[in-house]
Amino acid sequence: MTQEWLDDMPDEGKTMYMAALAIVKTGLDKGMDFETAGALVAIEDKTLREVVLDDVLKVIIAEEHFAKNVPLEQVSRKLNLPIERTEKAREEMFEDIEKSAIDSFYTSSGNGTAH
Repeated sequence: MTQEWLDDMPDEGKTMYMAALAIVKTGLDKGMDFETAGALVAIEDKTLREVVLDDVLKVIIAEEHFAKNVPLEQVSRKLNLPIERTEKAREEMFEDIEKSAIDSFYTSSGNGTAH
């Protein structure tokens, strides 16, 4: 998976996201579920922590479900998350892609942004 989602982020943010992703993946590899592994991520700001963990979940879904073709239900079971949560994250990913495509279209066509 490419890391285009990090391209415009300041270095400090990239480090935080990559550290959170590494911590969660290591926890998952050791048999933890997503919530338990996510609890190991030390970000004091609760809102920022939730945003980071939501993005980490999306990266895991992208790697497992889209790149490896693992059914979403199986990803949910492995992470011990309700299917509704993984479905919501997947839908948010599609919305992000759609918004990015629209923004790219307007920017490349010289019409500014879609906002």
